[in-house]
Amino acid sequence: MEIWNKYTSRIRQNILVSSGENKDLKYWRDDMFSNTIIYIIPLSLIALIPSLIWAFESEYFIMFFVDILSVSLAMFTGLKKGIKIKKRKLLFIGMVYTLSSFLIYFVGLNSTLYLLAACFLATFIYTFKNQYAPALFNVYISIFYISLYYLDLTPTHNIDFKSSELFAVFSNLIFLSFLICSLVPKLFNGLDESFKNNIKHTKKIEKQNEVLKEITWIQSHVVRTPLSRLMAITNLLKENDNTEEEKTFLIDNIIVSSNELDEVIKEIVTKSESIRSTEN
Repeated sequence: MEIWNKYTSRIRQNILVSSGENKDLKYWRDDMFSNTIIYIIPLSLIALIPSLIWAFESEYFIMFFVDILSVSLAMFTGLKKGIKIKKRKLLFIGMVYTLSSFLIYFVGLNSTLYLLAACFLATFIYTFKNQYAPALFNVYISIFYISLYYLDLTPTHNIDFKSSELFAVFSNLIFLSFLICSLVPKLFNGLDESFKNNIKHTKKIEKQNEVLKEITWIQSHVVRTPLSRLMAITNLLKENDNTEEEKTFLIDNIIVSSNELDEVIKEIVTKSESIRSTEN
């Protein structure tokens, strides 16, 4: 457990180091990316051994190399310090698409699911200038594979399907890819607006709390001084042996203390009105 905590802590520190304090949509996408890396590294190590055995037995030495390179890049993306999160994401997305492309070439059409997963991950963790970029990547890969198929450059054991089946599989892949690229950004736009409203509301509450703390301090400290003076002067005026000069002095102090108390009350009212204005 201690090793796992150190491992997850290091990846989070590496990836989320540049994230802002405000937990907006960007923060949660970065957090999703860090969690993806956290679980992909150990799980990919588990899947690596049988994949290497299969590639070696089938004499697919390029696939053997790509498997090792993919796992190495995943580890590099999560464990290497000093890399900007944008570069980490692009490196990871490039690795996933490369691995998926080689799997389609060597394994067959069943591996198109990897391309769909790559499109899904890319859309979730990265904001592309063109929101359909992940789907377009799948279009280019599909065209490239179909070209290899018609040029008889695909492995012979994978050509156990009709051309109509080939087009059906890739057309469905492209359809689902564009569907993901259309719907996920809309979901994120709605979430982004919600996050921004929550952050704005939280900041407003924090500002109100600061004003309330200031009002409380004024009531407990600033108001106390003139009020105590007024109470003391009132007690002195109750005495019957005050001279006219002393009474005049005490009355002048009552006026001064009353003015001070009036100013403090005005300040409290002003701050209270500022709280009401922020609520509207």
